[in-house]
Amino acid sequence: MGYLWVMTIGFVICLGLVGSAFMYFILSSFNLEDASRIDLHDTRKEE
Repeated sequence: MGYLWVMTIGFVICLGLVGSAFMYFILSSFNLEDASRIDLHDTRKEE
């Protein structure tokens, strides 16, 4: 029974590492400053 808990915890840790690396590379590919420069509708207030 302990072996199954160790495997489950290890699997969750591996999923967390892979998911966080995936999200890091996906978010680093976006240029957020350029998006805010192009889409001025969200950045300036309209009166």
